[in-house]
Amino acid sequence: MEANKEMTLLTNPCTIIRSASVQHAEPSAKTPISIGSNGPPVRRALVTGGAGFVGHGVVAALAQHNIKARVLDVAPPHPLWPAGVEHLVGDVRDRALVKAAAQSCDVIFHVAGLWDGGPNGEERMRSINIGGTRAVLATGKPVVYTSSSITCGFGDAHDFGTEDGPSEDPNHPIRGTGRVYRETKLQCERMVSESDGWIVNPDYVIGAGDVGGVVTKPLLVAARLPLFLAPIGGKCFVGVRDVGQGHVRALMHGKPGRRYLLGSENLLYGDVIRLLAQLMNKHHLNLPLPRRIPRTLLKIPFKHPFTQTLGALDQMSLIRFRSNARARDELNWIPSPVDNSLREMVHWTLSRAT
Repeated sequence: MEANKEMTLLTNPCTIIRSASVQHAEPSAKTPISIGSNGPPVRRALVTGGAGFVGHGVVAALAQHNIKARVLDVAPPHPLWPAGVEHLVGDVRDRALVKAAAQSCDVIFHVAGLWDGGPNGEERMRSINIGGTRAVLATGKPVVYTSSSITCGFGDAHDFGTEDGPSEDPNHPIRGTGRVYRETKLQCERMVSESDGWIVNPDYVIGAGDVGGVVTKPLLVAARLPLFLAPIGGKCFVGVRDVGQGHVRALMHGKPGRRYLLGSENLLYGDVIRLLAQLMNKHHLNLPLPRRIPRTLLKIPFKHPFTQTLGALDQMSLIRFRSNARARDELNWIPSPVDNSLREMVHWTLSRAT
């Protein structure tokens, strides 16, 4: 087995709503891919942010198609990378660096991005999300861009949201970090679309490999508690391995400039937390958290340490269900059941704790 290569460049209520199909279509081993249906073959790809949670899923998907992956990221190598990954350490905003990293690559999967609720986080999000995308597009290489479901429409259990629906409810506007993050993603989508790139919009990603715990840790922490007040909203959850394959299939079968929502099953947060508790053999009870509680506390006319948390709980009190019909129909992308990804998430987390 070839070791990972690393080098530094100096010049990163509770009803489960299932999707129509949960039969998982695993790709054939070492199936080659091309840029578009009849385009040139892909032999090597640059993955910005490939050491992150979603990025490592893209790297794994490329390996399944026998594509050599070169990762540009400020983070250390991901523990679940396959053998043979080339790791370049550096900042995705550095145009000279990105251009050098893209040499000999047939395509760039631009996964690098930032959600930052800390001090000066809004400025950093604009700098990294927009500046990084500009640097990637400046290479002139074909680009598959990892956006977010936050730019897409949403609905309820009777009417799922789609890629082209309104991405914000005027009665419940997105505030703070979420507002700026959404603005940066929308601007990046416009730039990628104008450059004839491909756009994928993962929803709530779960599974093994969230090293920093930014995405999955809140769910796991809640599931370990004997009693938890769960937000009454829900989202469309999807496994990280399926998200990786969605990126590849967008390049092969997608239409440039067109969004593709990547989600598997629409679930309430309380249901997901309950399923995780069962998988961890925890005695757990969760009760609904009325939305009026975070909303009332957010009206306090001064900032406090829990402002970001309350804002997140306020948004998590909304049902934001979405359809994966476009990705299924146009990309032939068929995600696996969420249960599988939750099991992988628990197993990986527990194995790292021992």
